Amino acid sequence: MKRFKNYLMYMAVLAMLMTACSKDEIDSIPADEPEMATLNFGAVLNDLLEDSQTRQEMTLPDCSELVPSYVHVVLSGTTDVGSYEEPLMVEVNPTPGDYDNDGTEEYFTVESSDLELVPGPYSLDYFAVYDENDVLIWLAPYGESDFIEWVDTPLPIEFDLGAGTKKYVDVDVLCFDDRTVNEFGYLFFDLHPNQAIEFCIFGNFCDDNGRHYPAEYSVNIWSGMDDTGDVLYSNVQNTVEMDNNGDYSGSPLCFALPDVGGEDTVDNYYVEITLLNSDAYGEVTEEVIRSFTLTDVQVRTLFDGEDALDYWHFREGVGCATDTPPLTDNGTPPVIDVDTNIYIYFDSSGSMNSTLSPLQTMRNTLLKDALIGLYDNDEDAYNDKVKVISDGSERTLNMLNFQGETPTGNVIALVFQDEAEYIYHTGGVWDENTTRTGAYELDIAALRTRLNSFPANYYRGVIFQVETDTWGPFANFKSLVEYIENGTGNYAGNYGLSDRIEFGYNYGVTPGASPTYYADLIVQALEDLGYQL
Repeated sequence: MKRFKNYLMYMAVLAMLMTACSKDEIDSIPADEPEMATLNFGAVLNDLLEDSQTRQEMTLPDCSELVPSYVHVVLSGTTDVGSYEEPLMVEVNPTPGDYDNDGTEEYFTVESSDLELVPGPYSLDYFAVYDENDVLIWLAPYGESDFIEWVDTPLPIEFDLGAGTKKYVDVDVLCFDDRTVNEFGYLFFDLHPNQAIEFCIFGNFCDDNGRHYPAEYSVNIWSGMDDTGDVLYSNVQNTVEMDNNGDYSGSPLCFALPDVGGEDTVDNYYVEITLLNSDAYGEVTEEVIRSFTLTDVQVRTLFDGEDALDYWHFREGVGCATDTPPLTDNGTPPVIDVDTNIYIYFDSSGSMNSTLSPLQTMRNTLLKDALIGLYDNDEDAYNDKVKVISDGSERTLNMLNFQGETPTGNVIALVFQDEAEYIYHTGGVWDENTTRTGAYELDIAALRTRLNSFPANYYRGVIFQVETDTWGPFANFKSLVEYIENGTGNYAGNYGLSDRIEFGYNYGVTPGASPTYYADLIVQALEDLGYQL
C-alpha cells in the first residue's frame, strides 16, 4: 500500500484502465433461463505526467491519498442499471496487486449479482470511485468534458456483452475536486442528486393588440452572480405546439438547481431568458429579454407545500402585463404600513414640467385614497411618509438611492424621468457599448453598495420612463433604462440592475397626463413589486 499512496501523492492524473478479457462460464445454466453475462471493472494507476507538456493549458484537480472502497455505476442498454439518483454500488477489492506483471498495482471490483446481465449492447454512462468514508476521489469524464484530453476514452462507453462471458471494461478516471464538478461533463446535481431544488419558468408573448400566446424561449443558467460562473444549463428550449383543438400550448421549463450552502450560506444562480420565433405568433427579434440573479431562498418562495411549486412567469410584448412579482429574499412579500416611506421623484430639469402638477394632485387625492388604509387611516402619517420630490440633477440612480438618506421604516422610491443627457448618456449616437460616464459609475456603485446593506424587504424602486419625445436624448434615456434592466453591454453585472429583485420598470409614460393616469400607474407598479394594496 505504500507504493499505492506514493502514486497518489505524486501523480496529477489517475487513470482507471481495465484489462479486457472473457471466458466461458463453467457453471451450468438452466435451459429455461437466458445465459447471463457477468460484468466487472478493474483499475490500475497510470502516470500520465509524461503527457503534461502538451496539455499545459489544462489544470487538473489535485490528487489525494484516499484509498478506493467502492464505485458508483450507471448503465443503460439491454438492461438499465442504476441512475444518477440511485447509482449501483459495487465494492472494490481492498488488496491491489500487479496482476498483469507491468510493474503497476491494479484495483478491480468484486463480483456483484447486480452485474449479472442479459446479453446485449450496453453503455456505461457514469463511473465514480469513493473511499470508505463516502468521499468521491476519482471520476470518469463524460461527453464534452474539459478533461477529455487527459483520458483515452471518455464516457459514455458502448460495449456488447456476450452470453456466458465475464467481461472487464476499461474506464479512465481522474482525481476529483468538487470545485471542478462541471468540468467533468456532469452537472452538480448529477453527482449530488439530494442537494437540488427545482425552479420552473413559464412565459407568455403578447402582440400589439394585446392577444396572448404561449412564449417560445430558451434559458441559460450559471452558478454565481453573472455569466462567468459554472454553466448549469445551456440553451434549454421549451416547446410550443398546436393541440387537438387547434390552439397553441406551451410547455414550462423546470430546472434542478444545486443547493449546497444549507441555511448558513446563500447559493446564487444567474438566469438569462431569450425569446424565440414561434409558429404561434411569428417572427420576433431573438434576443435576451430577461436576465437576473436568484438565490436558493428566493427559489423556495415558489414552493407551495411539499409536493407543489409555482412557476415563475414572464410576459413579453406591448400588450402584456408584467412578470410574476419579484421573488423576495426572505420568503415573505414586502408590505406597506404606517412606517413605509414613498418618495415620488420628479425630474425638474425642465423638459417635463407639465408632469409635476398632476403628480402633486394625484399624491394629495387619488393615491391618498388608495393607500390611506395602509397608514391606519391617519392622514398625518400619510402626508409625512408619502412625498413628491423635485430633483433636477437627472441622476436617476441617486434618486433611486433616495439621495443617500436612510429613513426609518421601509422605503419605496419612484422616479419619473425623461432624459439624463450628459449625466448618464449623450444626445447623439449612443448605445450600450458607449463608455459609461463617471457620474453613472459613481451612482451605480453607491446604489448597489447600499442595496447589499439593506435588510430584507426594506427597499423597492421603480423607474417610470416618461416619453416626452422619441428622438435624441429621450430615446437614449429609454435605451439606458433597458440596458440597466436587462444587463446588456457596458451595463452588465455590477454596472446594471439585472440581478436585483428590488426594481420595476415602466416604459412610455405619457407626460402631462391626468392625476388618475399617474395614480393607476403607481398602484399597478406597487402591485407588480409584490405589495398587497
